[in-house]
Amino acid sequence: MGQMQGSLEVTVIEGRNLKDKDVVGKNDAYVEVYLDKDYKQRTTIVKDTNDPTWNQRFTFKLDKETDYLYLNVYDDDVTGRDSVGSAKIDLKKHVYGKPIYNTWVPLPRLLGLRSNGEIHVIIEHRP
Repeated sequence: MGQMQGSLEVTVIEGRNLKDKDVVGKNDAYVEVYLDKDYKQRTTIVKDTNDPTWNQRFTFKLDKETDYLYLNVYDDDVTGRDSVGSAKIDLKKHVYGKPIYNTWVPLPRLLGLRSNGEIHVIIEHRP
């Protein structure tokens, strides 16, 4: 397909049924969003819920071959962070050359047999 130009608008809407990583209380969840590990963007932390709402938009400039968008969900803790789950979205399959991609992305666990919850995202490619 060659190199994509333009920008990618990614809106992280909300999460649901996020797997509890805390022994006491609920997750203090945030999402890292990136195309390339050298440039990660992240949502704010939503405290004490397993169904957080972020409604945050991120823009990524497309300047090289980019096939996937990565989402990592973390529980912020005093001692650092715990991974709740992660997913990757195939941009060629779902986003490039298509209308807005609006979906719930599962966070698979244990070979995909179970779920650590889902993240609602809206992705739009702007050439």
